[in-house]
Amino acid sequence: MNSIARMFLFSFAASSILFGGVVHAAQDGLLIVRSTQKTPHDVVAAIKSYATDRKWLYLGSNEVKNGEVTLVKVCVPAVGKYVWAAGMEYSAMLPCGNLGIYKKDGATQISLLNPGFMNILHPDPNLKKVGDETLPLFKAMLASVVK
Repeated sequence: MNSIARMFLFSFAASSILFGGVVHAAQDGLLIVRSTQKTPHDVVAAIKSYATDRKWLYLGSNEVKNGEVTLVKVCVPAVGKYVWAAGMEYSAMLPCGNLGIYKKDGATQISLLNPGFMNILHPDPNLKKVGDETLPLFKAMLASVVK
């Protein structure tokens, strides 16, 4: 993919995220959203427990927007080697689950940035491996924490 096409794709994805257009229709896209009746606090606790049990790095949670949204970040150390193989500068995109937890229409919503975004921003076989390996792991985590 040439740089102009990459810029267009990134601009589309970024504007969709920034302006609230969740990029998923019939299938999950750049944002994966799940709903649960658990409280946001319970979801954060479940994510922390899930990550810790699997020896992932739980980097923490932070409330933003006056407590309306909780941001959570977990990383899967096993795939870090692929990011570093693509270049140390890509460590800013480490194989982490970036999640937002918030209430909407009486339910708790969990949004996850699809780890495939790394390969969209910088196409590289190593970054593709990151998305391919972590996406099923993160989807399994979502399935577990929404129960």
